[in-house]
Amino acid sequence: MAEMKTVSSSFSAPTGIAFDSSGAMYVTNWSGNSITKIKNNTQKETIYSNISSPAGIVIDNKDNIYVSSYGDDYILKIDTNGKAQKVSEGYHTPTGIAFSNDGHLLITNRSTGEIVSLDLNNGNKQIIAKGLSTPVGVTQLPDNSLVVSQYSGRLTLIKPNGEQIEIGKDFVRPGVGIVTTSPDTVAVIDNGADMVRKINIKTYKVETIAASLSGAVALALHNNQFYIGTWGDGSVHMLDNN
Repeated sequence: MAEMKTVSSSFSAPTGIAFDSSGAMYVTNWSGNSITKIKNNTQKETIYSNISSPAGIVIDNKDNIYVSSYGDDYILKIDTNGKAQKVSEGYHTPTGIAFSNDGHLLITNRSTGEIVSLDLNNGNKQIIAKGLSTPVGVTQLPDNSLVVSQYSGRLTLIKPNGEQIEIGKDFVRPGVGIVTTSPDTVAVIDNGADMVRKINIKTYKVETIAASLSGAVALALHNNQFYIGTWGDGSVHMLDNN
């Protein structure tokens, strides 16, 4: 396994990680009800507070920030001028979020076992997957399949035709962090095992790429490096994607 280093600490349960076009890192502080920005010079700044249990975070190509409020069931948008507004409400403990291939926002409804697709242009919502068990993370593959991590211990591949295939037999408790690393591979936080693992969705072969991560929850891939948020020490660690 590659060498890992700590890049920032003193977070309050870091749950989501994302990067803007300048390379600045943003972290959701679940227990701190806030969002922290870490600039390239490592300077930290709280850019938003009083959001109940912020979980997932993504940033679009215009540097608009989107965050799910697990506690209050809405999606928050923060634009490049710092203006914040709720852009969609009525979810059920929304946790991990991701952009789909067509630019919609994919939202995991943890308590109802659904994946919701939100059209950010008109606010329309569509349930695109259901029957899951505590989904907390989602990513979309180039062929439009979804891979969903579920805190119940499941990892599910959802084909474009809706077929669901369980691929998580080697995982203990998949967490919020899940990212596509190649057309056939995703990296997933295994919160229950304190690990980050890769799985090939064609062969189902699993590889452990990081271990001994106390309470690993968040995961992002930026400039071919993984960023891992751990609740146990309130830190973000960096690991090369080899």
